[in-house]
Amino acid sequence: MRTWVGVAVATVCLGLAGCSLFGKKQSARTSNPKPFTGSETTAPRETATATVPAAPGGPLPGANGLLAGQVVAAATGRPVKAVIRVKNLDDEDNKAAPLEVDTIDGGYFTIPGLKVGGHYKLIVRAGEGKELASQVLYVQPPKPTLFIQVDKKNTTTSTPPIPDAPKTPDKKSIKGTESSQERSPAASLDPPVRIAPGRELPKESESNPSPNTSIGASQSDGNPPNLSNVADGFRRVPADPSVNIQYRNTSPWPAPPPPPRWEGMQDERPPQPERPPTASPPAVPLTNRPTPVPSCVLIGNKLDNFALKDLNGQTWEYKRNHTGRLTLIDFWYTSCTACLHAIPHLNELQRNYGQYKLEVIGIACETGTVAEQVRNVMSMRGRYQMNYRTLLSGGGPRNCPVINQFGVERYPTLFLLDETGTIIWHSDERGMDDYGWRTLENLIAARLIQRR
Repeated sequence: MRTWVGVAVATVCLGLAGCSLFGKKQSARTSNPKPFTGSETTAPRETATATVPAAPGGPLPGANGLLAGQVVAAATGRPVKAVIRVKNLDDEDNKAAPLEVDTIDGGYFTIPGLKVGGHYKLIVRAGEGKELASQVLYVQPPKPTLFIQVDKKNTTTSTPPIPDAPKTPDKKSIKGTESSQERSPAASLDPPVRIAPGRELPKESESNPSPNTSIGASQSDGNPPNLSNVADGFRRVPADPSVNIQYRNTSPWPAPPPPPRWEGMQDERPPQPERPPTASPPAVPLTNRPTPVPSCVLIGNKLDNFALKDLNGQTWEYKRNHTGRLTLIDFWYTSCTACLHAIPHLNELQRNYGQYKLEVIGIACETGTVAEQVRNVMSMRGRYQMNYRTLLSGGGPRNCPVINQFGVERYPTLFLLDETGTIIWHSDERGMDDYGWRTLENLIAARLIQRR
């Protein structure tokens, strides 16, 4: 009996000790778990970077990213002034403050200096207070042909308000701070440029033009010409100022003496010897004389002829070589952002109405040597896949008679001519917006398709 009691007591003690030991091992295992591989540290993750090839016709890798386009109202389709907030989504730490960009007249904008292939968020706002219209979109540069429609229904409580415009300090506040500078807009899209007579076009190499000569600056002398109606009086030369001359009350001028009478006078000249007749040189027909290049004959609002060189160095004349019932002439140059924005519209017009005898002709108003002009224009033709004829002007406004005769002061400037060479439409000083392109297309369709 004592033996069985001792065995039972020993069994109970061993069971309690075993449970406590098992509990310690289990708690130690759960408090300090080990990875499945048995290592305290994980292997570093290997990353690989792949080089993305450039898209055909797009910018080269590493080129400057560019966002550009136009902001319009979704309800009316008309351009509006807006403020665009640019936020870099690749900046995880949010160290860089968002960029605020103002649009200019016509709703155009451009945002250079962005990273190609980066991820950016654009918050577009237009209007004031409760009438704020907005739009949010995500883009990857480069995208130079953005078309943004703002609407009131997109505006929420989280839409940031439009920042106030900076105040201009008075003379007293800036008298002692010579290093203070006025805030300039972060970016802007250049509107069509007005070039004063005698001024050269800005070269493409001038990356930082002065405010008075840049593409977005106004070249007006305070009295711009009225080009609203070309067909009714194409006026280019200002009329002579009227002078009000006040005459004093003086005695009338004496009457002039009577002219001499030649009937009764004798010829006192000595007799002249007779000379043999000389053979006159053969007359050269006017049709066989070569036309000077560059040259232009524009009488009023009717074009007689102009001659320029094409990209192959061959002479192209309007009177001899043009084949369209309607001719659309576009004056542009390669470093003009608004000119490049118009190229897709011109491609579409040539593609849709070329079969109905519409002929689009682009006159590139470049500067520099002929080789530099050809290289710049050929680069843009390949990038934008231009499907219409391109000619080279004779240089700047001082050297090209075509620019002078047409009175081109801003770029791009477009002229539409009928089959007789009469100018029936031209773009005004505001440039070409979406409404202007629709008006031009309706006029072309009415002239070519409906009459046919």
